[in-house]
Amino acid sequence: MQELKNIDWEETLNHLISFTTSSEAKDKLKKITPLISQEEAEESFATIEEAQNILKTGQRPYMESLDVYHSWFYRLEKNAVLKTIELKDVRLFLLEVETLAVILKPLKGPWISSVRAQLMNPKEALSAIDQLMTPQGDIRTDASETLYKLHQEKRQLVNKVQNTLDHLVKGHEHETALQDKYVTNREGRWVIPIKSGMRHELEGIIHATSSSKQTVFMEPQAIVPLNNRIKELEVDVEKEVARLLKEVSDYLFLSIDDFAISRDTLLEGDIFLAKAQFANVTSAHPVTFSKNQISLNELKHPLMVLKGEVVIPNNLQLNPDERILILSGPNAGGKTVLLKSFGLAAHMARCGLPICAKSESTLPFFEEIFIAVGDTQSVDQSLSTFAGHLKILDQACHAKGSTSLVLIDEICGSTDPDEGAALARGFVHHYAYQGAFGLITSHLGPLKMGWETGSGIVNGSMNYDTESGRPTYEFIRGVPGKSLAFATAKKIGILDSVYNNAKIYLSPAGQKRLQAMEEVEKLKEEISSLKSQLRKEIEGVQKREQELAKQQREFSRDREQLLKKEVGEALEKVKDDIKKDRVKRAFESNESRQKISADFPEVVKYGDSETTSTKFEDIESFMKAFPPGSLVFVTTLNQDGIVQGHPNGKGEIPILSGSMRLFVDWNHLKPPKKTQNPLKKKSASGNHQITYDLKAEDLDLRGLTVNEAIEKLEMNFDKAVANKMEKVKIIHGHGSDALKKAVRSHCSRSVYVSRWQVASTHDGGDGVTIAYLMGD
Repeated sequence: MQELKNIDWEETLNHLISFTTSSEAKDKLKKITPLISQEEAEESFATIEEAQNILKTGQRPYMESLDVYHSWFYRLEKNAVLKTIELKDVRLFLLEVETLAVILKPLKGPWISSVRAQLMNPKEALSAIDQLMTPQGDIRTDASETLYKLHQEKRQLVNKVQNTLDHLVKGHEHETALQDKYVTNREGRWVIPIKSGMRHELEGIIHATSSSKQTVFMEPQAIVPLNNRIKELEVDVEKEVARLLKEVSDYLFLSIDDFAISRDTLLEGDIFLAKAQFANVTSAHPVTFSKNQISLNELKHPLMVLKGEVVIPNNLQLNPDERILILSGPNAGGKTVLLKSFGLAAHMARCGLPICAKSESTLPFFEEIFIAVGDTQSVDQSLSTFAGHLKILDQACHAKGSTSLVLIDEICGSTDPDEGAALARGFVHHYAYQGAFGLITSHLGPLKMGWETGSGIVNGSMNYDTESGRPTYEFIRGVPGKSLAFATAKKIGILDSVYNNAKIYLSPAGQKRLQAMEEVEKLKEEISSLKSQLRKEIEGVQKREQELAKQQREFSRDREQLLKKEVGEALEKVKDDIKKDRVKRAFESNESRQKISADFPEVVKYGDSETTSTKFEDIESFMKAFPPGSLVFVTTLNQDGIVQGHPNGKGEIPILSGSMRLFVDWNHLKPPKKTQNPLKKKSASGNHQITYDLKAEDLDLRGLTVNEAIEKLEMNFDKAVANKMEKVKIIHGHGSDALKKAVRSHCSRSVYVSRWQVASTHDGGDGVTIAYLMGD
């Protein structure tokens, strides 16, 4: 792992991990290792591509519920009775399962289909929990008929006690004995404050004394039976709540295997979505695996992309005839960055991660990567930096074949140059002979030339600007690079005598190499000049293409405006014709009616959804048109929803769609689809207007499941409120009482309903619920 750390893998991995939404996914990604085969890596690429399609919907499903999953699942697995706080965590888990399923519904792909199939259906479990408790984790007072009656009786008794005590404290009969005129609660009993010295003036039970001992808190005898009954009711409430908790826990226990499978699916989804996000922000692409070809197009270092730095992409090619690249050039010229970029691409590809290069890139599936980068000193093994370096180079001698990669930075550079160069050439020859691929950086002169044709070794360098003396970070294949020792010395202006003497001190071979390198640099400058000229020509072509595309867009816009104008004029002409008497008489004849209809332009007949759609420039204009409570169409869900509040800092608006509450990017919200008012229909036989009673409407839910009934009920409430109806008569019958409980529970928390009551015997009795709507 230390070797991988030296090519920035650990820091890159930490950035990848930061895109997960659960601690479990973070822990699993920390242990990521190379995959077993090329096929597994290719499967991973395909899965990440499908995850990127999920992100294109504008939504990133969250899996935060996984962080508390084990705490409640462990108890549920033992069929224990879950607490409300645990049920709240279960509810979050189910909501995340439901949200992911809804997002995946319109998408296609083998992995997406597999995820959909493995996710449990959360609707019934969610319904069971929501009937029992609020989203905040509080038990609903109407969770059952028994609980509702207990709370009603307790509320009535509490009101009676408080009214009795208010009468006592506000009356004059015991005014002298009262310390103050208020009613409070001590030890769960309703009491009033009495002066300690006058406690015998009033018959009752003392439950507490103030810290000053001047006041006692007395329960008057008149309310003792009422308080006793309240206590009994509280015990009964606790028993009923315990029964309901067990009932729901037992129901959830039946789906224990589904919970486990869904948890694994959410975890896998969180991991692949994080990989997809990382690929998006680094502009990474899957690599095509090859047996013995390396072609990395526009290769970049992912960390430099993440940090927003200006990155010069480079192309890197190796093949069976040129397997080992000797990379030379000045210090801080980009040699090590290119080596690390190559190493990261090779390792990420074998881990099934897209690489920071163009999609046409190819690599072998490397089974071994030998890395000698950075300080290799080992105090524990009494190895110097050079000895540690040689040990890694020796281990790399086992690299064999095109599935092995050798990465060495400054090979044998920390010893005598002549001896180091000799050792380095020996190692490089061996790696090439073994058929391994490699990238090796060096300043050693003997490594920059003298390689035989067919040796499998090729030179390369990082370019620099001779005028400014600064590196350009561009890789040039086939040309060795100067270390710029003499060029740098001349640039900073050392004494001419020192500079000239230094050149004399070079060995004849060194002088020959220096002269040859100067000639090479001239050639590099010519190549660089040609590349710059070619780049300018390409930019010119791209600019002309952009201008042409702009002209095409303007033409399309003008054509659309002209079409709108022609359609408007045609429509006005038809309207004028219809107003004339001869057109009216002509409509009485079917043949004439078809003729006039044929005069309509096709665009007028069938409409143009694009030209009639409403567009908003920014989120502020959208919110003015659709404030909280408005009905909108959610394009990513392909269904309507209700705006629940104001947008957050990311431009996401809280939306209620069916039973889901989620944040949606405002760009994915549109005006609701226009539908005919169901309260005003035209009969099929003519133009006779049919009207309905807007005071009350019967809604028959018998025969529906709980989920179907609640969805139909909510839609009916929405229509009823829009048409200013006073109440809705809901027919649910008796049955097993499940539908009745669900309906009344929903009425209690619906934003549309001010109150509800059981219907009179004449209207259906307990099998019917009357819901009074807001504004009544």
